[in-house]
Amino acid sequence: MHEASLMKNLLSIVDRASRAEGGGPVRVVHLKIGDMAGVNADALRFAFEVMAKDSAAADAVLEIEKVPLNCRCTACGARMSPDDFVFICSACGSGELDILTGREMEIDYILVGEDAPGAGEAAGQE
Repeated sequence: MHEASLMKNLLSIVDRASRAEGGGPVRVVHLKIGDMAGVNADALRFAFEVMAKDSAAADAVLEIEKVPLNCRCTACGARMSPDDFVFICSACGSGELDILTGREMEIDYILVGEDAPGAGEAAGQE
């Protein structure tokens, strides 16, 4: 389960962000994870619950925003969201597609401090 090592690295970043903001409590950690990132969101949530207890994010909410797979055909310019990761242009049949979104694995934001807004205020959450 590589999600545990991802979470270890994430919590290290969160701890540094908390210290940079004066050591205040972390309220929200918002991630963007693409459909092709190879990350199991449920396993990542479980790792957060277990590993965050001894970190600045002990009382934080983990929000995960799923980013869909979107491509553009280099032959005809059509944009699509391939089903079942079949990389064939639905407009012209070309196999030459550029992936525009869907590989993300990034921290979108970390809310730190007593006055940080509550969880669930970001659009597009899972």
